[in-house]
Amino acid sequence: MKKTERNKFAFDQKPGKTAVLFDGDPILTFIDEHLVFRSFRIEAMKFQPHGPVEFISLTPSSFYGTHLLRCDVVCCHEGSNRVRVTLKPAKVDENLLALVREERDYIVEYLPKQRRFRWTITCRIDFLRNIRGGEKGLYITGMQSLQYGDDNYAAIEFDDPLLSGGLGPQVPMTQDWTGLPEPVLAEDHCTTRWKKRYLSVVLPTAVRGLRKITFNRIVNGNQKFFNRVLPRTMPRMPFLYEKADGRFLQFTPLYDCPASHHICEWGYDMHLYAMLDRPAPGLLFRKGQHVDLSYRFEEIERAEVPAGYLDAAPAEIEPDERVRSDLPIYEEPFCRFTRSTLDGPDQYGWEAGKHCAWNRTGGRTSDTGALEIDNKGKPRKTAWEFRHFGPSCACNPIPPASRFRVSAWVRADALAEVSVSLVLTHYNGPAMYSARVDVTSTGSGRDCKQRDGHWRKLEFISEPAGAYTLSGSFRFIYTGRGTAALTEFQVERL
Repeated sequence: MKKTERNKFAFDQKPGKTAVLFDGDPILTFIDEHLVFRSFRIEAMKFQPHGPVEFISLTPSSFYGTHLLRCDVVCCHEGSNRVRVTLKPAKVDENLLALVREERDYIVEYLPKQRRFRWTITCRIDFLRNIRGGEKGLYITGMQSLQYGDDNYAAIEFDDPLLSGGLGPQVPMTQDWTGLPEPVLAEDHCTTRWKKRYLSVVLPTAVRGLRKITFNRIVNGNQKFFNRVLPRTMPRMPFLYEKADGRFLQFTPLYDCPASHHICEWGYDMHLYAMLDRPAPGLLFRKGQHVDLSYRFEEIERAEVPAGYLDAAPAEIEPDERVRSDLPIYEEPFCRFTRSTLDGPDQYGWEAGKHCAWNRTGGRTSDTGALEIDNKGKPRKTAWEFRHFGPSCACNPIPPASRFRVSAWVRADALAEVSVSLVLTHYNGPAMYSARVDVTSTGSGRDCKQRDGHWRKLEFISEPAGAYTLSGSFRFIYTGRGTAALTEFQVERL
């Protein structure tokens, strides 16, 4: 007698929250009016049974944005290895349901031989009014006007999966971020276990062919063709995301129009687009128009990679893009100013003001560089700045009431005109919505005590952090004539 295979899929439905389970483990969760984000959320997609979270979040609507608050979530089994979840918007602000109606299906199949899931998502969109862009509350991608060459499509941003491990921490993590709802990332993010898990994406561009974009938050932010405009891709050809474990995540558009792609450098969410022909000049979508967009996510092995993708040429970095991407990185326990963001895929860099230069060998010792300022004969306020300190920028947590000892070696023609400051941004609750106040602590060249040749050690202890401090910044400022330099910058939490 043939044994019937047990269905390992199940649904855990509670008021305001639905989870898809496989063998008792959640593999995708839907949440009404999320505590922090306040809107309807889709979170924690997995691609293997009892595997790690691969997508921290996904987009539940192409046009409603954060105005989608609640959905009716309908779940059903379609076989022993397949289930479907249908989302029907139930509460949408700004009367957007009078403009556009959108429902979504999430089909997940378990492939027993491969021991993995295949996700197929379909958006069904009906336009009830002519849409030109600019309608109050309606989300139209900001990339709509940033298309390559003469391209003039109606771009639909239908999803924005946030990769788990698309970037790693800027610095070695010495403490877990626990007990607070932000940063809202994933299970191992902002902890001592945090690792980079995604390395690159191969896009089948229509203009340049297959190109491999290596993930680097500063370089990607400056690559115009690949990330500052929408690079049109070939219809139905997949995007291939390379993972650090040797596997690949494959996104396949199942629609006939071109697709496109944009990387958000902050968290490495992948904005995905369908590029539709406009129904008329000046019009994005016509009243009565219906659009079906289906697409698929699946983790695959190296042997399953489509032909040509493993040999894709590197995405070009133009000379001016390379110059803008060559910044001294922030490091802990201290900055030597010898490493560039070109070689630090997860790091942010120190940003130079006018009259500033980076000297890779100009530090106090032979193995250090320096940030330099040359005001020549005119006293003026000139600064280097690092604006990405704290857990919201992939650095270590800033516990309540903590203080920092900030130190650096400095030299200047007018030492009293040198200052170094730390700005801690205190929030009054979740950062997306709360009031905030900046608290600045400053050390001056006037107070330097220790000396080594032309160099002086500047040091100060900051004001205490607030109960909810997520971000901060550093500035090296010179207001005098002539030159100044800073090296061996160090930050210690006391």
